[in-house]
Amino acid sequence: MVVGRAQRLRDWRLSLRFHYLVMVLILAIGAPAAGHNRTLQQDEFDPAVLRFEEGFYLGQKVTDVVVKTANGTQSLAELIRARPTILALTYFTCGGACPLTIRNLSQVVSTSTLPEHQVIILSFDAKDTLTTLSNTRSALKPVPRNWTFGLLSGEESSRLTESVGFRFFFSERDQAFLHPAMLVFLSPEGKVMRYLYGTEPRAQDIELALIESRNRVPHLNELIDVVKLTCFQFDASRSRYRLHPTLIFGGAGIGVLGVAGLVTLAFKRDSKGG
Repeated sequence: MVVGRAQRLRDWRLSLRFHYLVMVLILAIGAPAAGHNRTLQQDEFDPAVLRFEEGFYLGQKVTDVVVKTANGTQSLAELIRARPTILALTYFTCGGACPLTIRNLSQVVSTSTLPEHQVIILSFDAKDTLTTLSNTRSALKPVPRNWTFGLLSGEESSRLTESVGFRFFFSERDQAFLHPAMLVFLSPEGKVMRYLYGTEPRAQDIELALIESRNRVPHLNELIDVVKLTCFQFDASRSRYRLHPTLIFGGAGIGVLGVAGLVTLAFKRDSKGG
């Protein structure tokens, strides 16, 4: 009798533990869609929850949200101005990846010859203000004319971040947001064309992503850009463009044939000389 009660007690405890784990799993999976501003307790965060399947978003149009800027309120579509656009989702009180990404992006853009484009830096933190926006903006001197810094309300932030797969959480331990360092490249129509990750984007990757983001038939004066895009292939595992494998092997083949031809020619000359 006592053994039976003990067994039932163990089964009951195991059942509770199982249901608890199931609830934690449901919350972890549902959190990005149901609440991007969810607060994480100490040692709770798993970086895997920031990952998403890019294929679900590439080619999809982003949600047209209302953006508050220093000059008033505009829609995201108006800010894109029918041009290829680099969208960076950050928050303006960030002391780490956000300002580093913005600064490095600014350096690359200012020192490179890039296709015509817009850069939009938006805060996903509804607590940011025009003051924190101004502080972040003033760190760039000068601010390029095609750059826009903006604020989003809590609702608009959720709508936009969900439409591009961007996930973020607030860490109580660090008193900071945990989020990916990510640039989203949009077509002139506002469709997601490419993602680049990291705080140090390369000029070549930005240029090729912008060319790809035109999403139209190239003009005659853009043939060089077409050749560039044809010669490179995007490597999603490394978040960068690399020389197309067929060109590498083709070049290697030509090199081998060239060396073989030179050896043959040298051999014939030696034979004649002998």
